[in-house]
Parts: sequence; structure tokens; C-alpha cells
Amino acid sequence: MRKIRLITFKGCQSTIDFRNQLEDLIDKENLNAEIEMVIVPSTGKAKEMGLFGSPTIMLDGVEYQQERHGPPGFY
Repeated sequence: MRKIRLITFKGCQSTIDFRNQLEDLIDKENLNAEIEMVIVPSTGKAKEMGLFGSPTIMLDGVEYQQERHGPPGFY
């Protein structure tokens, strides 16, 4: 089973929309995948974790978008 982790902050509309589309795709294509949501409590914690934007998408433990723009943190 593939594990998709979405790392985000509470109320991030981009993450909500992406998760809905991803769930539809998993169902439609009958993929063997599980989505896990990780809510980061603050921008400071996101910086500490080395995250760049929301959602940060990890597939089987590897960050999907590895290109960096600006300093770490959610924005």
C-alpha cells in the first residue's frame, strides 16, 4: 500500500481541495493508497521541520516537491 502524507496547517483550503481530488482519484482508479493528514500547529514549527509550503506532500516517506522557493515555513 502506498502511503501519502499531507503535511499542512489547520484550515488550509489548498490541502482540503487537494485531498478531496486525491481521494476521488484513488477511488476512481482503485489504487492501493492511504492518505494521512499531519497538522502542524504553527509556522515556527513548520520552519523547524524544514517544510516549504502547504501542503507538503510525501509519498512513501519521500517529499514529492523537492524544489525550494524562499525560506522554510508555511505561506
